[in-house]
Amino acid sequence: MTFVDTHAHLGDPQFDLDRDAVFARAEAAGIARIVEIADHPDEWARAVAIARARPAVARCTLGLHPYYADLYDAAFLPKLRAALDAAPEAVAIGEIGLDYARAEVAHDVQRRAFADVAAAAKSWGVPVVVHCRDAFADLIPILSGVYGGKPEGRRYWGVVHCFTGTPEQAQACAELGFALGADGPVTYKKNDALREAFRRAGLDAAVLETDSPYLPPQSSRGKRNEPSALLEIAAKLAEVWDVPLDEVARRTSANAAALYGWP
Repeated sequence: MTFVDTHAHLGDPQFDLDRDAVFARAEAAGIARIVEIADHPDEWARAVAIARARPAVARCTLGLHPYYADLYDAAFLPKLRAALDAAPEAVAIGEIGLDYARAEVAHDVQRRAFADVAAAAKSWGVPVVVHCRDAFADLIPILSGVYGGKPEGRRYWGVVHCFTGTPEQAQACAELGFALGADGPVTYKKNDALREAFRRAGLDAAVLETDSPYLPPQSSRGKRNEPSALLEIAAKLAEVWDVPLDEVARRTSANAAALYGWP
């Protein structure tokens, strides 16, 4: 029984002293693949290096978090295209998106950067990793305008990372061809509404994430998160969907393969 952590930040300095041990613990826990997320251009090379050093396990993405959307300019897309072309380890663009809760960048600047990068990703045939916090009212129309509906010849355009919206928003994202990332918050005691969103969306719409070192699951709240914690998220979703844990492992791993385009 193996799992895929589709979203982690193991390049974070919190892992500088034990990064190899973190990967070893993940392997021991049955985590077969980990996707390292680089959400600032200054992090791209480090993410590629992490993935390149562990070709059997790691892949990466290159993106521009809404925290940094004010860096978006006419030179950004050519720079991103060149970085993707130079790194076969990079399987997606992200994370990109909207954050109206914590980002200091003006909302209109965020929307422009997100829409432009998403449109480029679509034209390049590259999946996207989408960040959304307190912004679904703007996010869903942008996704609809760029993508229009479910893709042909593939299952997903991308993933809405760490999905925290309503059941109705989950359905809207899934109907547009986006997977939903399930992270530690789905295990939190007071998050019944989020569990209902995943219950309604169903297993075919879900991938597993840890967002390490952030968002630890219920049993380790307040501590540094790492990919081995993925099993607690999977176990909670097995309860939500009333299926065996090995079915969650098998189907979310297949979803991850479809999302990121590996066998």
